[in-house]
Formats: sequence, C-alpha cells, structure tokens
Amino acid sequence: MSPMKTVVWVAGAALGLAICLSLGLGAHHLSAPETVNAPAPHVAYTLLDGTPANTAALQGQVVMVNFWATTCAVCIQEMPQLVATHNMFRARGLHTLAVAMSYDPPAFVVDFAQRRQLPFSVVIDNTGSVARS
Repeated sequence: MSPMKTVVWVAGAALGLAICLSLGLGAHHLSAPETVNAPAPHVAYTLLDGTPANTAALQGQVVMVNFWATTCAVCIQEMPQLVATHNMFRARGLHTLAVAMSYDPPAFVVDFAQRRQLPFSVVIDNTGSVARS
C-alpha cells in the first residue's frame, strides 16, 4: 500500500496502530475503515501549551488521532500503548494528536499529560468542535 497523501483521523489507539501499520509503517496489509482515504476535515485546535494549530499544517503526513478522557478507564489503560506506538514510528514521520474530550476538565488533562510525560501533541477540545469534525 502506498503512503497516504492526507491526514488520517482515528478514534482509538488500537485502530490507529492498525492504520499506521497498514500504511507500511511495519506490517503487511491490515483492514482499515473506508474513511481512511478521505482527507481529514480542516479543523483549528489548541495544543496543551496554548499553541494554535490546524489540520492543514499536517497535510500529506501520517497522523494518528486519539480521542480520550482522563475519566475513561480504557483510554488510560491504552495510553502506554499509544506512547509506545508514537515512539516506535515518530522517526518514520508519524505524528500523534491526543484529543481530550470537551467534558474533561483542562486541569486534569494538563496534570495527566505532565505526570505521564506524554511525548506527543495533546489537544484540549473545550468546545467539542474537533470531535464533531
């Protein structure tokens, strides 16, 4: 399978790993949802450090997006695998965005990201616009 030309949106680290691997980052062919070849919507968002960003800046790159919350036990349980996947493939161009859900208190997200020293971009989706997009 040839490398993607667009940003890929993924709702979950396990699916993200499957898509990244199916894009030739480390496995043979794996099935992925039909939306894999659809371009990501153009969305503006704010990183945890307050830096504004948008998906247009990621055009043509492989991006794993994980929607999560500090109150989600499964999300917390899978975070080490998300970190490991990011660390394993970032040298090959993988970008990871961890989008905290709108109901997650920003202070909890900041605390979690700092305590766990998350090595990727964390987005606080205060209005839910990123998730809706």
